[in-house]
Amino acid sequence: MPRLLALAFAIAAIAPAGCSRASDETAAKKWPDQAPPKDVSPPADLAIEVSVLGTAQPPITAATLTSHHADFADAERSAWLITTLVPSAGPAGSVVEAVATTGVSVKFERPASTGLEPVLFLTRRGEVLVSAIDPKDPFPRYHGQGGRLHRAGDATPRVGPVKRIVITQPGK
Repeated sequence: MPRLLALAFAIAAIAPAGCSRASDETAAKKWPDQAPPKDVSPPADLAIEVSVLGTAQPPITAATLTSHHADFADAERSAWLITTLVPSAGPAGSVVEAVATTGVSVKFERPASTGLEPVLFLTRRGEVLVSAIDPKDPFPRYHGQGGRLHRAGDATPRVGPVKRIVITQPGK
């Protein structure tokens, strides 16, 4: 019996230490100290290799992006058409292949039968991706609003972080 009584006292002494107060939990639930920056710059170490029809071209760097006005921009993101950054990707029938640092690649026909165009996309987090957008509606309303609201979201393929862009033309 003394053992049982000692065990009960030990449990009673330990139990309050393991529980937290509601005030402790609300203190942990705070808004971030700062909102994300409104003006996001490309990463300073950005260097995307470019190859056109097997020939190496100058890489796309942060300086390249800052020297070209974005083809599409809003308060949170910017996008440059691949044809703006690599003019030799312009001919119809070209294929733009974006290769991520992980080795995953996605091919984008130019122009796609759906009217989508491949772009280099700078997110508000400073990530650089290659994606396809509709030039008539580059940032559709649903963009980034799927998930918990059970909306379809954006099913457009994208790849990032981008290591290399390869431009080919089938038959050449």
